[in-house]
Amino acid sequence: MPSKEMRKKIGQLFMFGFEGRNITPYVKELVSKHRVGGVILFGRNISEPAQAWELIRSLKAPHLLVSVDHEGGRVVRLPEPVTRFAPAANLGILNSPELAYSVGLAQGKELAAIGFNLNYAPILDLSTNPLNRVIADRAFSDDPEVVAHLAPHYARGLSDAGVLACGKHFPGHGDTREDSHQLQPRVAASEGQLQSRELVPFAAAIKAGMKALMSAHVVYEGIDPGAPATLSRTLLTELLRKKMGFGGVIFTDDLEMKGLSDHYDVEDRTILALQAGADMLLYCHSPDVQMRALETVYRAVDGRIIKESRIEESYQRIQDLKKGLGKPLIAPDKSALYAVLNNPEHKALAASTS
Repeated sequence: MPSKEMRKKIGQLFMFGFEGRNITPYVKELVSKHRVGGVILFGRNISEPAQAWELIRSLKAPHLLVSVDHEGGRVVRLPEPVTRFAPAANLGILNSPELAYSVGLAQGKELAAIGFNLNYAPILDLSTNPLNRVIADRAFSDDPEVVAHLAPHYARGLSDAGVLACGKHFPGHGDTREDSHQLQPRVAASEGQLQSRELVPFAAAIKAGMKALMSAHVVYEGIDPGAPATLSRTLLTELLRKKMGFGGVIFTDDLEMKGLSDHYDVEDRTILALQAGADMLLYCHSPDVQMRALETVYRAVDGRIIKESRIEESYQRIQDLKKGLGKPLIAPDKSALYAVLNNPEHKALAASTS
């Protein structure tokens, strides 16, 4: 068993989801004993905004990343009166960086008031395949220049509200037919094709200072036919880190999605993701799987399969990310919370982009 300090650092590399609308003994153990780096909330955890606000407050962990998928359109986890914004495709049609910033800022203020400090948005994918239903209108556009122009402004809006933006899904999920929640997508594009299309928004996001990106469970046959991006050192380390110069935190998409889980057991996908260069591993559902993943890394470090220096690299990136978050404007009470959520300017902004 690795040292207590090393176990703490390993815990920081995990983002876990959980069932229910209350903080159970299991969730308390994740935070206090296993020292996980963050939690992700879904609709199953939220009945209404005040309940989510109370749940997050009850975590009593000020240095925890508390995350959510809140893009707008069909990907939201929070019920009204949280403002319902149109999908990113509407912003793409309007093609206004001022509007993109304003939407990011409004969403960020509402998320921060509830207690979230990390949002898995914006989508940096391109809606290039009309048969792709998993991305579609979640993307700003099929034009890489439009996405590259708008997404950093949206991310800056979130950041100015105290919420970290995490762009997704590197190196692109828009040209697939399959949904990686259910199947493992494969794309034939070469690195040259990616450079001229899919990678353009990611390069712009990196240049603009985006500090977090999420990987795709997509196999890019022209670059690494043997592994999806999440498990590919060629894509995450050689391309994203070294060639594109990304120094921030690489989040995996949920490692329990069938695009991976039908092909790799828990132990393999955990180790391969770390070896590929991922920093924070998402396991969003099963406690049994989550514990197996943690134990896998404990054993791997003890057995020298994963070097302690590799854990240290990701741990330091995550700590730097947390230090740079600033202090989000969490609502001090329910009255203040609903004053933010019922902001008429946010409702008018949503109507103007619908």
